[in-house]
Amino acid sequence: MFSFFRKKTNPAIEPLYQTVIAQARTPIFYQSYGVPDTLDGRFDMIVFHLTPLIDQLRDEEGAITPDGQALFDRFVDDMEDNLRTLGVGDTSVPKKMKKMGEAFYGRFAAYREAFDNDDSLRTAIARNVLGAESLADEAATAALAEYARAMRASAEASDVLSGFAFPDPEEFLPAPEGVRS
Repeated sequence: MFSFFRKKTNPAIEPLYQTVIAQARTPIFYQSYGVPDTLDGRFDMIVFHLTPLIDQLRDEEGAITPDGQALFDRFVDDMEDNLRTLGVGDTSVPKKMKKMGEAFYGRFAAYREAFDNDDSLRTAIARNVLGAESLADEAATAALAEYARAMRASAEASDVLSGFAFPDPEEFLPAPEGVRS
């Protein structure tokens, strides 16, 4: 509706977002790392993968750039579309979107603050990605923390808008005794 009044979005945003979605859906996270294969687990994996990319799309003062905002907006649009596809009624969508937004900002802040502290990063991953700190497998938590640091390093070392590639999660697999069955 009235799309000619909208600013044009960088065409690199959609492929980057699709890369995030593809990586977040990689079966190894659910099969070997112990991420719950639920709607919440998948949401958390998208946020987990989106965080270092949006964080990288900041200007010199630390403000999110228009491209970072566009990537976030694409995420919001996708989440709203998914709610509607799941049959959430029009009157419930705004409430659910508000909860999702709060969850995103909480997780985004937790990951950003935790990247420089191994214990904090593990705690944030156990709580947000693996579902419950007390139930999180230590080896899986440690492996996901290593993967998260590699993800952040990849984002920092590249122009995320021109062909960003996530690290291979198989390189960080937890030891066999750490895998939950």
